[in-house]
Amino acid sequence: MTEVHNSILRKITIKFNENDYLDFLLESNEHGLTPEEQIYKLIDYYILVRRRRAKVKFHRKTRIC
Repeated sequence: MTEVHNSILRKITIKFNENDYLDFLLESNEHGLTPEEQIYKLIDYYILVRRRRAKVKFHRKTRIC
């Protein structure tokens, strides 16, 4: 899971309808994760992609100048 280093924690609440929750639970279980672990994994992936995208944009700007 994600490590927290002396930072402020935020709480996120997600509301699912019954069918969506059961689908998400099934998907999580297929990967051997709890729904909470699966959400952390999705968030970590999103942050990684975002940071890489920002890094690529930065490198493109520096090459052009």
